[in-house]
Amino acid sequence: MNIKKIIAIIASTALTATLLASCGSSSSGKTAKKVTKDGKELSVLRVANMTGQPDQYADYIGMEQGIFEKYGISLETSEYAAGINTVDAIATGTADTGLLADFAAVNRIGNTLDNTNLVIFSDLSSSVSYNGGLFVAPKYKDDLDALDESEGWITSIGTVSEYFNWQAQTYLGLDPSKQKNVNTDSISTQIAVAHNGEASAAIVTGSAIKKYEAEGWTQVASAKDIGINVSAYLITSSDFAKNNTETLTNYLKALDESVKYINDNLDESAEKISKKYGIEPDDFKTNWEQYSIKLGLSEEAASHLDEINKWAYENGKYPNSYNIREFYYPDAAKKAFPDNVTADLTKADK
Repeated sequence: MNIKKIIAIIASTALTATLLASCGSSSSGKTAKKVTKDGKELSVLRVANMTGQPDQYADYIGMEQGIFEKYGISLETSEYAAGINTVDAIATGTADTGLLADFAAVNRIGNTLDNTNLVIFSDLSSSVSYNGGLFVAPKYKDDLDALDESEGWITSIGTVSEYFNWQAQTYLGLDPSKQKNVNTDSISTQIAVAHNGEASAAIVTGSAIKKYEAEGWTQVASAKDIGINVSAYLITSSDFAKNNTETLTNYLKALDESVKYINDNLDESAEKISKKYGIEPDDFKTNWEQYSIKLGLSEEAASHLDEINKWAYENGKYPNSYNIREFYYPDAAKKAFPDNVTADLTKADK
């Protein structure tokens, strides 16, 4: 049995255990709690934010500007290091919604098919083109063929970085099945690995570029050259979605207004976000500008999920094939932005 199959089985077992452990304790299927503020009744929505993602910034600015209250929502946010953690919070009932990138979404659902009640209720950012690209350690700058026998590629098992690495390795003409992985859990860990010479290559984007360059790493291919792009999606449980469609509808409207506020007041928002999260204003703007945010459920984003789902199954990330479109809940997006719902969900029956 090869290592990819072993990883898939381990991941499936661990994720199944997590979901089973949460059965009976989750409150995610209930109607959202109501609170009263200034004489107005608000629905409480608990959002699991992934560090440094656009929904985190839009949630924060929207709360600062009173946008969510305008739409009848009392927003409560919690921060997590990765999409895996945000979806754990939803599965255990400690959050109502959160973000998952494309690979993480198909991987999580694919490894918990018999137990999951997760659904996608909106795109967040579709077909995002990243800055940056493939970076290598100094000794590989002029000898990319040597990556085949190198220390390994920085990755984070179960996340989109696995897919990015596969794209880069294929672009270079390397055999992805023969490459070593160096598993990390944060940017800080990645930089430590790079500093210690424990890895040879990585896909680097956003504000992390400066950190890798400070370690002497060099970009040898752009994200555009490699074909790297990612879509992010908003996830909830099917029970919560059915019982709180109006709340999710209003959340999408408020989130959209918050995004527009940031775009229209970028410098002001960058300063506020810098004070809140400790990210330099220019770094925030660099990260923010790489996203193309459009709420709804587009056919383009659905087809992108289909492609990654096919790749993940064929590369042993989970044991059974499935149709990701069966895990869509379109009602909130249809009410919020009917013109933005173009995904063909009849394909879920094929």
